[in-house]
Amino acid sequence: MTRRYLLIFTVAIALLVSPSLFAQQKSVLFDAGHAQTAGNADWTLDEDSCGIAQRYPTPDQAGITSSTAETYWSGGHSAMGVDLVKKGFHVESLPTGARISYNDATNPQDLKNYNVFVVPEPNVRFTTAEVTAIRSFVQNGGGLLMIADHAGADRNSDGWEPPEIFNDLMGSPSIFGITYNALSTDKTGGWFDDHPDVNYTNDTSSPIIWTGPYGSPSSTKGLGLFGSTSMTISGAAVAHIWKTGVAKGSTSLVTFATSTYGTGRVAGVGDSSITEDATNGCGHTTYLGYNDPSYDNGLLIANAVAWLANGSTGGGGTDTQAPTVSITAPSGGTTVSGTVAINATASDNVGVSKVEFYVDGTLKSTDTTAPYSYSWNTTTYANSSHTLVAKAYDAANNIGTSSNVTVTVSNTTSQQQLLGNPGFETGTASPWTATAGIIDNSTGEAAHSGSWKAWLDGYGSSHTDSLLQTVTIPSTATSATLSFWLHIDTAETGTTAYDTLKVQIRNTSGTVLATLATYSNVNAASGFTQKSFSVLTYKGQTVQVYLVGVEDTTLQTSFVVDDFALNVQ
Repeated sequence: MTRRYLLIFTVAIALLVSPSLFAQQKSVLFDAGHAQTAGNADWTLDEDSCGIAQRYPTPDQAGITSSTAETYWSGGHSAMGVDLVKKGFHVESLPTGARISYNDATNPQDLKNYNVFVVPEPNVRFTTAEVTAIRSFVQNGGGLLMIADHAGADRNSDGWEPPEIFNDLMGSPSIFGITYNALSTDKTGGWFDDHPDVNYTNDTSSPIIWTGPYGSPSSTKGLGLFGSTSMTISGAAVAHIWKTGVAKGSTSLVTFATSTYGTGRVAGVGDSSITEDATNGCGHTTYLGYNDPSYDNGLLIANAVAWLANGSTGGGGTDTQAPTVSITAPSGGTTVSGTVAINATASDNVGVSKVEFYVDGTLKSTDTTAPYSYSWNTTTYANSSHTLVAKAYDAANNIGTSSNVTVTVSNTTSQQQLLGNPGFETGTASPWTATAGIIDNSTGEAAHSGSWKAWLDGYGSSHTDSLLQTVTIPSTATSATLSFWLHIDTAETGTTAYDTLKVQIRNTSGTVLATLATYSNVNAASGFTQKSFSVLTYKGQTVQVYLVGVEDTTLQTSFVVDDFALNVQ
């Protein structure tokens, strides 16, 4: 793929099609171990560490819904991966260093455990053993999707480019009947742009164009090829799309081809432009492709994956035995508190790929390495019974589910008071921030308890006093209550509020988040009254408890506060 101009769209149209019966329980493995991130390429589903795509994209694909954006994962093929999950497929990456094998029970990512092997623009030649494994996979019923790029696209300068690597995989003559044009000087068939390419086959039985489960492409969209090569076909290979202007039925200048080999299926395209997307987390240069609304790239590729995944049942993905899994701790019927280890054992005839832990039906953790365990913080749950379940997966996406384990959470609820110097008995403001002179032990106004209190206003002239303390309310709080004692003394008369005291919650920048109450001279009374407010809304935040008293030009009003508390549990 070469750099191209983009139309910038403010709306990305995704292929949100309900999962098809064609896709149920099918597993798709994306090769990420043959320099798929060389140069500016990023042909991966997701990379937790740039340049190294881990086996399972994160977050877990179990969290994908029909509205999930392709940015759920960070690779340049995330749009394709997320869309396939929406259509019912299970997807994984084959990381750098992992083995390509067929019928090797010691390899948890053996190709026999998958239905489709997607190879996006490889830049490292396959070893002899890898060639044998891939051919065996297809011959025995697996599906292979080859995504090439224009001739000359040697991103890592090792002397091998995708068309040559695929040709080497297929041999000469090609065992699949597909041969890529690897001549970079051939601007007609080896390196060209063609967008839109709508030169579709007239064969109405084409599973790519006319009978695919995800619909037929538009007569005006087709493929968006930006720096593509083409293919020549023979034998069992079939052309579905040709380069614009080429006669339908031609055996050359094919841009989308399929074939069969043994009991398996093969599909080939000439350009990674149609499978990439414009976002990646590693600063590589990628563009809209799979989900580009100007073309039908995603629809055509999804139809191909569905066709590849539904070949003979005698080859890839034939493992139908689900793992067994059980929760070994805690035991059912026990009472738990604090942080508890949920332990599980799992086994499978091929190998366990991951174990998921659920609490009350909600996925809480995924563990890919035995011994399988999850540290459950029970203090964030109500004191009541809760149900634990573990699910184990193998590479063929067979799922085993444990028996329910019911336990009772019983945590002692202890109350914590968060405010410092709540009654001002230190004789200083700290950790409060207060207007000078309001922390007071004079006899002019009595404290609620002890000797000290905060006395705001009371001057009989225009004046403003403030009192604040910064506090962090724990995110785990189940209740949070601010309280204090208030006495109001005034020389004002009547029912007009001339002097006011506002009780507020502010953020650390001083922005008012809420005014909990406003008191005035109208509320004057003898003695103290306790005021109380829930501030649970601000759990997990650092806020200011803020009091501000404002007095007008004549006649004093005194706002006396004492014995604060901010109790959480």
